[in-house]
Amino acid sequence: MSTKYEVKTSNKLGRYLVAAKDLRAGERILSDQPFVLGPNSDTSLVCFNCYLPLISKFVVCKNCGIAPICPGDGCPEQFAKWHSRQECDFFRNLKLNKGTSPMTMVQNVGSLLVLRALLKQNDSPQEWKVFSELESHLDRRRDSSVWEYYDNTVKFIQSLGLLENGQNQELVQQICAAIDVNSFEVRGPPIPAIGCAEVLRGVYLQATLLAHDCVANTHMSINDNNVLVCHASTDIKKGEPIYYNYTDALKGTAIRQQHLMIGKYFKCTCSRCSDVTEMGTYMSSAVCPACKTGYMSQHGELWVCHSCKNETEHSVVGHKVQCCSDKLEVINKKDEKELEEYIRYVSLVLAPNHYLLLDAKQRLAGVLRDIINREPRPTKKVMRRKMELCKELLPVLETLSPGICRIKAITLYELHATIVQLAKKLFDAREITGADFADELLCAEKHLKHALEMLVIEPGNSPEGELCAKALEEYRALKLTIAKVMDSVHAEGKVYKIEDVTEEEALHPEID
Repeated sequence: MSTKYEVKTSNKLGRYLVAAKDLRAGERILSDQPFVLGPNSDTSLVCFNCYLPLISKFVVCKNCGIAPICPGDGCPEQFAKWHSRQECDFFRNLKLNKGTSPMTMVQNVGSLLVLRALLKQNDSPQEWKVFSELESHLDRRRDSSVWEYYDNTVKFIQSLGLLENGQNQELVQQICAAIDVNSFEVRGPPIPAIGCAEVLRGVYLQATLLAHDCVANTHMSINDNNVLVCHASTDIKKGEPIYYNYTDALKGTAIRQQHLMIGKYFKCTCSRCSDVTEMGTYMSSAVCPACKTGYMSQHGELWVCHSCKNETEHSVVGHKVQCCSDKLEVINKKDEKELEEYIRYVSLVLAPNHYLLLDAKQRLAGVLRDIINREPRPTKKVMRRKMELCKELLPVLETLSPGICRIKAITLYELHATIVQLAKKLFDAREITGADFADELLCAEKHLKHALEMLVIEPGNSPEGELCAKALEEYRALKLTIAKVMDSVHAEGKVYKIEDVTEEEALHPEID
C-alpha cells in the first residue's frame, strides 16, 4: 500500500482514497500506468501501434498481417508502442484460422479498446481481476440506447471467437460500461507539423478510485508516455478524502450534474452543488429584472433574487438563459467584435461570472492574445482589455479551483505577459516614469512566479510543460530587466527591496 494514501469504503462513495499522512500542495500522491489505453468508440482510424491518426494511407503489421500501422518509416520512436507481441500473435492466428482481413480491424477500430481490455483476461489476470471489480452500473445501462450502441462491439468480439466457454455478450457490455464510467481522457500523439490528434481513453486502476468533488484537492496530468500523475493541489490533512473533479470547473451546476449523471451515473451533492450561488460566484445566476442589481438563482420552478427576494417563473428566466446559450453557439468565436457584442448583450441578463459569460471572455482573451502577438504595434486598448479579462477570471478560479490549477497558471502567465508588454509600450512613449515601469514589472514578476509554481509539475513534453520552460526563460529575463530599471530609478529616491530569487526558488522547492 502507498504511504501517501489508503483505500476506504463507504456506502456513499464506494471504494475511495484518503490521505495516509498530511500532504502538501504540489506533493505527488500517485503515478499510474494505464491498464488499457485506446481510441474512443467513434474514433477515426488510428495506428494500432502508436495511435497516430492515419489520414490517407496505412500499412499492416508484417508479423500478423492485420493490424493497421503507420506507413513509410513507421511509428515515430518517441511514441509508446501498443501493438504487443501477445496481440500480434492473436491477430496472426485470426488470419490463419478465420481468414480475418485488415479491413475488419479498420472497420472496428472503435472497438479496439474493448478488445484489448478483454485480452488482458489472459495476459494480465491480476490486473484483469481489479478491472472486473470496477463499478460499471451495468443494470442501469441494460436495454438502454447505450446498450444498443455497443451491440456492434459485441458482434465484433463474437466474430473473433472470444466469447466461448460459457461467456456471453454481457461480459463485453460490462467491459464497455467499466471503460465508460472509469476512463480518463488522454491526449493522443499529434501528427508532426500538423498537430491534429485523436483523444484517447485510458483506464488507470489506482486513479479510478479517486472520489469526485466539484471543488477538488488534486491536480491530474498525463505525460507523453501515458503515465498518469496525481498531485495534491491544496494541502490535504491525514484522513481526509482525496478528490478529483471529473467535470469542468467552469461550467454551471446543471451542466456538471448532467455530465456526471450521464457518464458516471450519480448525482453530486458536494458543497458547491448544494449551494445555488456556487460558493458566491453566482456562476449559474441571472440579473434580477426587478431590482437590476441583485442576482437570481433557480429554486425548482422559481428563480429568487438574493437581494430583493423577487420571485420569477423559471419559464421566463430559463428562456432568457437558453437564448444566451443559443446565441453563443452561433457567433464567430474567433471574431473580436462579435465576442464583445455578445458579452455586452448577455451582461444585461446574466450575472457577471455566469459560465456563458466566462466562456465568451476566455475566448475573447485568446483572440486578443493572438492580435497582440501578431500585430507589430498592438494598441493599448487591446492590451488593457486582455488584462481586464484575465483579472475577471482569476478570482473565480481561485474560488472554484483553489491551489494548483492548470487554467489559473495559464491565465496568470498571460496576464504577466500583457502587463510587461503594456508597461514597456508606455515607458517607451514616456507616458510613465521609470518608477512606475518598475512597479508594473514587479507586479508581472509576481504573477509569473505564481504561474511557474503551478506549471512546474506539468510533464515536460506537454503543452503546459513547454509553457513552463518558456516562462522560466522569461522569468530570468524579467529579473534582469527589473534590476536594470531599479538601477536607473534609485536616483529618484524611491527604494525597492528586491529578493534574490534563485532558479530553484522560482520553481518552488516545496513541490515534489
